[in-house]
Amino acid sequence: MTLAVSLNKARQKHGVGGSGDAMLGLLLVAPILITMATLVFAPMGRTVWDSFHRVNPMQAGTPFIGLENYARMFSDGQLGTAWINTLLYVFLAVMAETVFGVLAAALINQVRVGRQWLLAAVILPWALPGVVNAVIWLWIFQPGAGLLNGILSAFGFPFENHVWFNDRTSAILAVTVVHVWRMMPLTVVIVLAAMQGIPAHLYEAARIDGATRTQMFLRITLPLVRSAIAVSMTNATVNAFNLFDEAWVLAGSSLETRPVLVQIYLETFQNLRFSYGMALSLVITLVSLLVSLVYVLRVYRNTRFD
Repeated sequence: MTLAVSLNKARQKHGVGGSGDAMLGLLLVAPILITMATLVFAPMGRTVWDSFHRVNPMQAGTPFIGLENYARMFSDGQLGTAWINTLLYVFLAVMAETVFGVLAAALINQVRVGRQWLLAAVILPWALPGVVNAVIWLWIFQPGAGLLNGILSAFGFPFENHVWFNDRTSAILAVTVVHVWRMMPLTVVIVLAAMQGIPAHLYEAARIDGATRTQMFLRITLPLVRSAIAVSMTNATVNAFNLFDEAWVLAGSSLETRPVLVQIYLETFQNLRFSYGMALSLVITLVSLLVSLVYVLRVYRNTRFD
């Protein structure tokens, strides 16, 4: 309050107000606007422009072809399979990260001694590069000496030489598990921060009224962290649409597990269809933004003041 009063007096003393405040605001946001224009909007505009042309580094010129690249998507069978795989990844990953992330955050929130060390251990998979996580899990999923097959075999299950990536269902689940393992800590951190901001007297009042832990979790914790859950689901959705490292390291270019980003990589750098790859990248960006907009609007409705 003292800082606000001091700033107000300074503005009145120096005659700053109205257009002066607007100019100051523009000056303060100018660096981020310039950065965004240079690193985001200009490249995206160039990508949109090139998607209407045939870009091939092996040929001279970039002839205008209109919507040909976009029309081609409807007849691309491999792209259709990649979209189905991507939507499966998004659905499974977002649901798993949300459910298990919220439960993990609730458990960590109950820890009173050594919470910082536990949280550091939870964040470790997210801090590691995606390729490193995928290589570690590639060893775990190995048919012969893999850790997972060894554990299952020790419990009497016939998994001595089971190949997890021979079957489409188990392969998609395996890639999803690795992705969730890497990205779920972000959900845990976001939701845990919201849980720690809940006033303790709410739980005390509920405990006096005879509420159980389950009832307090369902009627106090979840309603008060739903905005944080929406934010974490937005991050989870965007990250799942951008899934690449895990699918590429674990399953390569297999069509059975190929997400759209792997399809874009193959079309662009293997088939040298640069303009088609640009069109695909724009479409997946638009789809992920539209899906994320649902969560953003949800956050807005939950946090705005009438």
